[in-house]
Amino acid sequence: MKLEITQNVFMKYWTMAERVTGTKSTMATLASILCEADENGVTLNATDLKTTIRIKAEGVNVLEPGTAILPLKVVGELFKKIAVSPFTVEVEDEKGTITAGRSHYSFTTYMVADFPELPSPRAAEEFTRVPAGELGRVLAEGSIAGAPNEDFPKYLSGGLLQISGGELRVVATDGRRLSLSKTLVQNSGESDELREMLLPLKSLDEYKSVLASVPPDQEVEVLQDGAVTYFNVPGVQYSVRCIDSKFPNYERILSNTSTTQLKAERASFLSALDRINVVVSDSSRMVLLTLSPGAAMGLTGRAPEVGEANESVDAEIDGEPLKVAFNVGYLIAGIKAFHGSEVSLSFNGSEGQMMISRPEGEDFIYMLMPIKLKSVETAMGGAAEA
Repeated sequence: MKLEITQNVFMKYWTMAERVTGTKSTMATLASILCEADENGVTLNATDLKTTIRIKAEGVNVLEPGTAILPLKVVGELFKKIAVSPFTVEVEDEKGTITAGRSHYSFTTYMVADFPELPSPRAAEEFTRVPAGELGRVLAEGSIAGAPNEDFPKYLSGGLLQISGGELRVVATDGRRLSLSKTLVQNSGESDELREMLLPLKSLDEYKSVLASVPPDQEVEVLQDGAVTYFNVPGVQYSVRCIDSKFPNYERILSNTSTTQLKAERASFLSALDRINVVVSDSSRMVLLTLSPGAAMGLTGRAPEVGEANESVDAEIDGEPLKVAFNVGYLIAGIKAFHGSEVSLSFNGSEGQMMISRPEGEDFIYMLMPIKLKSVETAMGGAAEA
């Protein structure tokens, strides 16, 4: 195999493949990229055994066809740091050379047969088709409440994708909060048929970076074979192994009961929370909201050994007066998760669930449980019970 590579174009595709590799694995081939070159161009293959990507690369000219494994540790780093473009890469009998102007580098690689067998969508059935822009939105919003690093129960580290009644839903939870985002789809099977799959949040997060390079109106074909889910767009096949776990029945905990409602300008609310977080981030991580109809929203954060922050944000407040406290980081995450100039919050008392949504919209919900307070005074002194 011999390739001529134009660095600034090719590295976009190399980087997408590199993000999927198993760099922490003891298997050397997982910290490598399988490069397949033929008369149709170059395909880069990478996997960590849970997630796989096959991507058609641009910025590369095939001088001699062939297949080779390119290790990240040497070859990948040289690709990033070489100062001459284009440069050539040649591999024969597991021995490789890179030539860039007057510079030459040699490296050893592995037998192609040692690269893991990659999943194939041949037996997969269509799950749905959805524009890349909408898929990126629901993945970003719907996965925000999950816990990617949790090992048990398994569903905490996963995002649930559901199809039913012409609607695609993405749901995640870490046990203290829940996020749900949805979009309409045209081809979801029978209207009363519920189909779902649970996928690792880390894999979905990586796929969002792939979608960022895809035109928003490009249709993504989503296939499923029971064990593996495939996301296909022209030039990129991204596959994810499903999590073998049952996601809880989240719909039974979603309540329309509300005692107090708030509507505020999203940017000003978020800025105030960010400033509160500066004070409490190393202490209680708690913000107290004071809500009174006809008045501005009050925000208070106190760290006994640091100081105190008090903010006031213009808001429309209806219902009962309320004082309620939340983990400021979780509240920030929920408000950051979606797009829009305004945000709506509904509260079910000082100990009931709080729901964030887009005003006059039902395509995104972020549910957060408050911090239980023995009293407002003792809580702000640090005696709060999560």
